[in-house]
Amino acid sequence: MITPNYCIFFQNPVTFNPIPFALGIRAAGECIKFQPHQPTQIIIIPRFPKEGQEEIKFLETQSGFVFHHVNAFEVGDEVLIDSICYQDLPEVEPKSDFRQVDFEASSPGQLWRFNLNLKDGTVGRELIESRCCEFPTIHPANVGRPYRYLYIGAAHAETGNAPLQALLKIDLESLERQIWSAAPRGFVGEPIFVPRPGSLKEDDGWVLALVYDVAHHRSDLVILDASDFSKGVIARLHLKHHIPYGLHGSFTSEVFGEI
Repeated sequence: MITPNYCIFFQNPVTFNPIPFALGIRAAGECIKFQPHQPTQIIIIPRFPKEGQEEIKFLETQSGFVFHHVNAFEVGDEVLIDSICYQDLPEVEPKSDFRQVDFEASSPGQLWRFNLNLKDGTVGRELIESRCCEFPTIHPANVGRPYRYLYIGAAHAETGNAPLQALLKIDLESLERQIWSAAPRGFVGEPIFVPRPGSLKEDDGWVLALVYDVAHHRSDLVILDASDFSKGVIARLHLKHHIPYGLHGSFTSEVFGEI
């Protein structure tokens, strides 16, 4: 993550044994072991260190695993970081079958805020969203700066661990939630926020996401009004086939090269 004055990295409490991977016996994910009794380390690197200033700070917080961060921003002597945190990391066993995943056996990803006090070196934590969620997105102009709205893939149910079947909007000032769900036969991918050109409102734009339609065995691109999820899907593009799940995407208003 990046803010105007810092680069911030999370070091998850894991160990990696490269030997089985180097020998071709196991995949990389099968060589990672989560260490629940080790803390999560947060590394803060000043982007423009002043003479005599401590260059790098190492802070610690409770054990957990973070795949994706929402945003980070500075408030005085503090840095606030919003991240999707898991209580632990399920181990990937050899010859494991993803079709037999027991979601209830592992902890859900939840939205947490980490408060880094750079003066006294302490780290506070606050749970913002307990619903299972992943793949957050915000207005690109607010990366590294204070922000109000975020959009994220979420489970249909409020509790428990489950596949992502909904899109959730969170107002971090009012704590209002808006949710659109594709359940029971739709499964969502990562949402992408597309700002309306020229608009100064943070949530003025659209949220795009791929949704796998089980009934028709194909994927749809759904478009929601980012300011009001209660309108439902304002446009849906039916694709002719299904698209395998991916991790990350982006939006561009231009096409580079030939189509």
